[in-house]
Amino acid sequence: MLIAFFDQILIREFNLILIMATRSILLTSTKGGSGKSVIAIGAFLKLKETGHKPGYFKPIGDSLSMTPKNRTDKDVSVISAVVARQFSKELICPQFYNPEYFLDEVLLEEAPDVMEKIKDAYQIISAKTDIILIEGNHNFNQYCVVGLDDLQMAKEFKSEVIICAPIADDDDLNLVVGTYNYIKSQNVPIAGVILSGTTQNADTRIEKYHKPLLERLQINVIGGLKNSKQLEKPTIAEIMEAVHGNLISGEYIKIKNNFIDGFTIGAMGANAAISFMRKQKNQCIITGGDRSDVALGAIEIGAGLIIFSGNIDPNQRVISAAEEKGIPLIKSPSDTYTITEQIKKIHTHIQPNEIQLCRDQVEEHVDWDNFPH
Repeated sequence: MLIAFFDQILIREFNLILIMATRSILLTSTKGGSGKSVIAIGAFLKLKETGHKPGYFKPIGDSLSMTPKNRTDKDVSVISAVVARQFSKELICPQFYNPEYFLDEVLLEEAPDVMEKIKDAYQIISAKTDIILIEGNHNFNQYCVVGLDDLQMAKEFKSEVIICAPIADDDDLNLVVGTYNYIKSQNVPIAGVILSGTTQNADTRIEKYHKPLLERLQINVIGGLKNSKQLEKPTIAEIMEAVHGNLISGEYIKIKNNFIDGFTIGAMGANAAISFMRKQKNQCIITGGDRSDVALGAIEIGAGLIIFSGNIDPNQRVISAAEEKGIPLIKSPSDTYTITEQIKKIHTHIQPNEIQLCRDQVEEHVDWDNFPH
């Protein structure tokens, strides 16, 4: 019994040595849409090219983005298939929660067991890598009420933190500085921040005001992703999932990864709607199944997708015209307002054919000399 007890202690000490021997970088964010996955993938590829044996780890995935087919976080599915193939999805992302209602799934007293499960998976990855990129939660504070937030992960894995922040206006910089100061107060090392402007105006203000101010505060700016439109566009598959839609016309395999540039509600008169749609390219048109005039106009000008609200099928003339032009048609059980709200909540995920774009973003817009490696 005593020997077994000491064996357990030795095993735990050995595992601790493994954790400390592998360098880890935790990517946290001030809020959603920070580009953590883009940075993680791009940095992973860059590290591999420079002779490292990198690993990728996501302690807690988003159960809302899981699909019956993949049974894992969508970003993890792409990363595990295209980048970190040597490890299973279960190791790369060992735990999942609904970020909106996670207290139905984990209580405070259960958190230590969850952390042990996460550490076990991390230890296996750390044994075969020399540097691990850890992708944090949707934001820095998420799951802090149960002690499973990014700060706790950084402490457990002795990680150096990079704060990724989407910047829309000057107020977003308050979040950056506040997060930085709090992490620093907890004696967790911070490599710096990556500021990504969400608009051209935001990019201008980052260069003119934000970077100089952060330099005065002695906060290292590692770089910032530039507004990559393709990485932000939703695919038809993501739109279908969001609006609970069924495909009326089109071959799903062929159109599922098509990107949509914008959305137009076809609730106005047909002539006005068509006039407006002509000014936009590759639009998704949202209209009623009884609005054949709007649908035919959208087909004529080459819309990227048409969604019919209220589960109403369009007439056969519309379907035939769409099939002839190769324009996908979807019907959704929701009304037009609900569909627009569902679309606003779409969290776009990186597609396999976008991996090189992630690499390009890191190569062009991240100061690699300041990135820990």
